Amino acid sequence: MAAAILVVIGSLRIISTYKVLNHTIDEPDNLAAGMEYLSTGRFLYEDVHPPLARVMAAVGPFLAGERFHRGPDSFQEGYRILGTGEHYDRILALGRAGILPFFWIASAVVFLWGRRAGGNLAAVFAVLLFTTVPPVLALAGVINTDAALCAMTGAAALGALWWADRPDRRRSVIFGVLLGLAAVSKFSAMPFLAVAFLLMLVVERPKVKPDWRMLAWIAGMAALTIWAVYGFSFARVAFLNLRLPAPRFFTGIHAVMTHNRLGHPSFLMGRRSPNGFWYYFPAVLAVKTPLALFGLLFASVWLVFRGKERREPLLALAFAAGVLLASMTGHIDIGVRFILPVYIGLAVVAGCAVARARGWAAVVCGALVLWQVASGVRVHPDYLAYTNEIAGSHPENFVVDSDLDWGQDMKRLGEFLQEHGASSVTFTPFNRTYALPVAVQPGKSETPSPGWNAVSMTIWKDWGIPAWADRMAPQYRVGKSIFVWYVPASPGAR
Repeated sequence: MAAAILVVIGSLRIISTYKVLNHTIDEPDNLAAGMEYLSTGRFLYEDVHPPLARVMAAVGPFLAGERFHRGPDSFQEGYRILGTGEHYDRILALGRAGILPFFWIASAVVFLWGRRAGGNLAAVFAVLLFTTVPPVLALAGVINTDAALCAMTGAAALGALWWADRPDRRRSVIFGVLLGLAAVSKFSAMPFLAVAFLLMLVVERPKVKPDWRMLAWIAGMAALTIWAVYGFSFARVAFLNLRLPAPRFFTGIHAVMTHNRLGHPSFLMGRRSPNGFWYYFPAVLAVKTPLALFGLLFASVWLVFRGKERREPLLALAFAAGVLLASMTGHIDIGVRFILPVYIGLAVVAGCAVARARGWAAVVCGALVLWQVASGVRVHPDYLAYTNEIAGSHPENFVVDSDLDWGQDMKRLGEFLQEHGASSVTFTPFNRTYALPVAVQPGKSETPSPGWNAVSMTIWKDWGIPAWADRMAPQYRVGKSIFVWYVPASPGAR
């Protein structure tokens, strides 16, 4: 009951952000792809992301009467579905509500894994810690694939342990379905689980050797689940020169591999890179994770891993380490959201530490838990832009993109400009699919324009636009991700 109450509280915190933050840069695209699937049974708009989360997000708007109309691109079609005014707020909220079940699934995984690793008390504390991590709350509140990745990758990892306890046909079927759902949550789930399973095998080998028929059941059910999610489609896959079931699954993997090979522009701690940094994810995890959680993990060295009952918590830690290690081999470094499943393993270990603390250690752990809860409450509703005390008051010097500026503050910028009587603004927005209520005009990179000037932190830090922002302290900060200046037309003008 206590864990369920914590999940409800976390859900209400997530829901309360729906109308404050406008859509992020990827949400229209994801909504359009999901709506295409529900309206036509096809998944042709864009295959870099699999359907599971996108379809879930489109269910609410679909039931509200929205339908797919092929537009010039998925971003524009998504923005058409969202509409404007009250319709925009309602459809965006309905779409985001479709992601909320993944938060519930991930929380259930944390509870079940925590109970397995340390008992009921550890499970409750693990859920408390997981549901108060700001990045978890943030990414469960936007239309994207990251919350689904977290939930289904965690479910598959826990399912592997459950299956290994007794690898019979029933458990093999369920485990295979979980693996298939993980694969269609986000393609990175597959390398994450591969590395995580290897590390978990290092911690402990299965007690019962599985029959090859059980492995066949797992593989068959995983393949069938993937095919079912892709609508039992069958077509030619050009790069393989073969006709295959779920062709968009294979072309999607190929597209992601191509993207990874080419790299993606990234910013980290004052440095720009066209193809990321090998240490990006450990560094961004250090900045985006509450320091209190790190404190509990440090305490677990004495409270958990020095004791006899350390095997199960070690398995949870191995899962988190596997996700982190697999992510470090890639070149698409644009947010802690890519490694969100890490928080499942960390929450389980930290929950075990709190549950086993006694005496002065219990006091210290209790203080750390309260610190983590307070750190999330303090930043509400800006969970997406949360950074811990390491980044201080200038997080833009450490991270940008979906860790700080994912285009979520455009609505706030529009309200700010209207309140100040602005009729136009010089601005290169990161989120080009949100229409401001004032005219937007381009400016010069070297000098600000007379009147109102706004700067997106991602555009500024990733691409250095505009250059003049490096030399002028901002006059206003709108939300957490946009700086604003007012430049008089002449020295005597107000």
